[in-house]
Amino acid sequence: MNKLFIHHPIFRIISPLCSGALVYLLILLVNNNVTQLQEEFLGQELYVCIGLAYLIQEYSRISLFLFEKLKFPNSLGGKIMLQIIISVITSILLVSGSMFLYFDLVLGFTPNSSELIVFNSIFSVITIIYLSLYLSHQFLHKINTEIMTKELSLKEGVEQDFIQFKKGINPTLMFETLEALILVMKKDTDKAEFLVDHFSAVYRYILSKTIKELVPIDEELDALDQLLLLFEYLPYRKTKFIKEESIHTLVVPGSVLSCAEQIIRSTIVSRETELIVTMTQDSKYVLLKYPHQEKISYTMDCNSIKDILDMYRFYTDIPIAVTKDDMYTIIYIPKLTINESSNN
Repeated sequence: MNKLFIHHPIFRIISPLCSGALVYLLILLVNNNVTQLQEEFLGQELYVCIGLAYLIQEYSRISLFLFEKLKFPNSLGGKIMLQIIISVITSILLVSGSMFLYFDLVLGFTPNSSELIVFNSIFSVITIIYLSLYLSHQFLHKINTEIMTKELSLKEGVEQDFIQFKKGINPTLMFETLEALILVMKKDTDKAEFLVDHFSAVYRYILSKTIKELVPIDEELDALDQLLLLFEYLPYRKTKFIKEESIHTLVVPGSVLSCAEQIIRSTIVSRETELIVTMTQDSKYVLLKYPHQEKISYTMDCNSIKDILDMYRFYTDIPIAVTKDDMYTIIYIPKLTINESSNN
């Protein structure tokens, strides 16, 4: 609210000058005393009107902060009406008090009722106009905020679709597979056919699941088996996933595959040693635990699976985590349910 233009120092200085002069002209018109303009425009009455304008506008500005903290009434319309009524009543009290002080101390007599009615009417309208500026700005800000929220949501959706599409393409895996296929075809055509079968199974799963937000973990593990068989043709360590217990949860399509791929790529290549990844669970997570023997130039951390982290933010507040100790690296993948994901 502090960014509203009515709080700007220049507006606070210039606006009362203009509104005070306007009030002075209106009072002269009401009293049919326009000829006084030709005699002395910059008279004492003009300064009084400008002073009252400063007083009313500064009060109205400060009252905005007070009404902003008001907790009742609950309805927006009731709160606006209450704000207008209190502001107008306070404006009348301030103007009346100021007029009595001016007339009594400066002019030596009390103002009559017609003069009070004219002054209070004009400054009450100014108060309402001032509140209207604030309320219109608030409504406009609310509408713009809703529009921006929708635009950001659409932007995030497009970004996630692009990430999902990029994951489906996975150019690194594709080129490595094609290079391996060229070598295998020259030695064993039957083996090359198996390589193509595993490659097509993985890509068929990833591309077919782009229209689904979540899938059962068993479907993901079936595709994982094909991915592990595919990696056996590539120059990486042979990897085996062991599921120690039955796990029932939903996952983002490709999330377990992406974690498995990063595990394999970050582990030092060895044809003699098999990499064992153990899959367990707790109340919130599916855990992927394996002995880490990482490459110097390629480590397994949250940045390695950043695309998966970004996608999971749509479905849960529980983040994916990667922890390490002296022996093992553990990847924590949050469990998802239909109820939890339906809110996103």
